[in-house]
Amino acid sequence: MPMFKGVGSEDPDQFWFMIKAVWEVKGVTNDNIKKAMLVSTLQDRMLIWYIKHSNGNLNAGIAGIQTVLNKEFSRPK
Repeated sequence: MPMFKGVGSEDPDQFWFMIKAVWEVKGVTNDNIKKAMLVSTLQDRMLIWYIKHSNGNLNAGIAGIQTVLNKEFSRPK
């Protein structure tokens, strides 16, 4: 699984591309399993952000997490 720290030159779009490819290859379709796999890849600044974001938002789906994560960690183009 790809790891994401939310620092330096990491690109959230590349991270999502890789993690979605892993889900597809492994045949993962259940959002709860996807979320568990996603959380296991987060480290450092990104994990701290996710913990803060998920407090009171535990039912957020994958699409919602992706939208907020991209907004928070995308670099200006």
